[in-house]
Amino acid sequence: MILGFFAIDLAIAAIAITMAAGDPSFRSIPGYGERAVAWDERQALRDAWQSRQWHIAIQRVGNRLDALEIAITDRDNEPVSGCIGSVRLFHYTRVAQQVAATLSEIEPGRYQAKVDVAKPGLWSFELELTSPDGQRCSYEQAIEWNEPTAVAPRDHRVLE
Repeated sequence: MILGFFAIDLAIAAIAITMAAGDPSFRSIPGYGERAVAWDERQALRDAWQSRQWHIAIQRVGNRLDALEIAITDRDNEPVSGCIGSVRLFHYTRVAQQVAATLSEIEPGRYQAKVDVAKPGLWSFELELTSPDGQRCSYEQAIEWNEPTAVAPRDHRVLE
């Protein structure tokens, strides 16, 4: 009888471990350790963004919400043109499924990245840029998208 209870306990533990290991929402953020080690460098890139006093507006676009449009303006509300960079995102329920894309400038101060952002909910957004004068900077934001459809291309949500 004792061995039977012990077997039941082991079976329950095995089922619980299998469920936890197989659930994609219970994963650690890939590269988190490396990011923690490079905290000083990442903070310097964020400080570079803050020192420029740039503003950013992010929206999902496309019929299937398969792109992001990012507008960057300076402190005088003028478009910031000529930046080179990339975005990296993940949905908080699927942290192991990170997506990254290169930005392409579609008009002065407006950039687009082809990434699938159709899933509503909380997203982690990271932008890495090299400014026209060669300075690297970084912007990070948690964004909650609950609307089921894309925002009109000119209606930006300013996130700061």
